[in-house]
Amino acid sequence: MSHPVRDVDGVPGGQSARGGRVPEEPAAPAPMSFVLIHGMYVTASAWDPWVERLTALGHDARAIEWPGYDLSPAELRGHPPEDLPSLTFGKLVEHCEEQLHFVGLEDAVLIGHSMGGLVVQALLARGIGAAGIVMSPAPPSGVVSLDPRFLRANLTHLNVLARSRPAHLSPQRFHTYFANRMTREQSDALWAAHCVPTARSVPLGSLGEEGVVDPAALTRPLLVYGGADDRIIPAALARRIANRYPTAEYRELPDADHAVCFAPGWESLADACVAWAAERVVRD
Repeated sequence: MSHPVRDVDGVPGGQSARGGRVPEEPAAPAPMSFVLIHGMYVTASAWDPWVERLTALGHDARAIEWPGYDLSPAELRGHPPEDLPSLTFGKLVEHCEEQLHFVGLEDAVLIGHSMGGLVVQALLARGIGAAGIVMSPAPPSGVVSLDPRFLRANLTHLNVLARSRPAHLSPQRFHTYFANRMTREQSDALWAAHCVPTARSVPLGSLGEEGVVDPAALTRPLLVYGGADDRIIPAALARRIANRYPTAEYRELPDADHAVCFAPGWESLADACVAWAAERVVRD
């Protein structure tokens, strides 16, 4: 919450009776560019509130859509793209890099959620992006978790036998694993607005060579958020991901589930991301 500069000793304008200056409110962060990358089971439209808020604050903000996801969530649920099984993690990273080059935002602050968080890690290791902020990020290849919650929550899309078929989350499973801190009514509303089928080949591919991220190659600032009640990416796993990178900082969000960036109160998280980026990104 911001607080206006008050008059001191009855002298307006922040001037004290002793002739000194009263500390003024910190200046608003200079305009920055933000590019947001979504994860599985949602589309770029889930970032719309973030884009609107960041834009209103004077920043350039936009979200990248995954290939083949340029329909409404309701349309995608009814008719998943026929070529969805051909989308791999490697192709997804290439697509996002091409989009960043196309709009000239190779030096933007990259924000990613879930699988989008792993995309951000991969892009930063390629020298793309001035900094990265990832929330409940998927792990790079070689980083595993044996947490029973992680195994149960990820079983649907890591089913090798169903690799060629899109993975779906029912409203019940969405609430159980994705939005477990919400009420069922809130979870169902989020599901109806944003939940879509996803390509199993993306998470399965991230487990192999496509998902390798060299920690030494990631030299840009990175902020990793973990949710204390996240069942898809447990907080301990998010912390392990942060610990891989010398430039990373870890922050844990109490009571947060996997839907943290879309849940009530997301505004404070968005503002914290802007404040962190303003401190870490060196601008000309």
